[in-house]
Amino acid sequence: MSTTTHVTVLGTIFLLLAVSCTSATAFSIFLDDPCTATDYPALCRGTIGAQKNVNAATDVAIRELMKRTRQARDIAKKEMKVLDGGVSTCLSNFNSAFDNLDKALKNIKEGDRFSLNINLSAALTDYDTCSETMKGARGDNVVYKSAGVLYKMADNCLALATLVV
Repeated sequence: MSTTTHVTVLGTIFLLLAVSCTSATAFSIFLDDPCTATDYPALCRGTIGAQKNVNAATDVAIRELMKRTRQARDIAKKEMKVLDGGVSTCLSNFNSAFDNLDKALKNIKEGDRFSLNINLSAALTDYDTCSETMKGARGDNVVYKSAGVLYKMADNCLALATLVV
């Protein structure tokens, strides 16, 4: 082997080691605070507290999202009498999102990351569809606001799910 080949091989090995060390460092940040992987870290921290285990943090985040979805569903049922239009769509989507979140909890237990991402993505779409449907509603629209918060929480759950092992 020539000297040039040795330098190239050693340079490549050094580069790979440097990248793997950087990735390990970046990953350790997620282990210290999984919420750094989310788009809404303050909301995430308020949801999962000091939980550092990513599987447990994801589970806690999904359970809280399910609780809030139940509350939004109850609000939507009451608002159907007052608001016209998309409230029934939101009610249906909240039910669908709840079912998808329930499946996502099972996916965590089974270690099925692929299905976990699919079910969380489906819930995210449900909340987004509700928001889009209610966007044009007049007045102080509590259903629209609820769907917005639920969307952010679902987005955080999806980000946490990428860390699940």
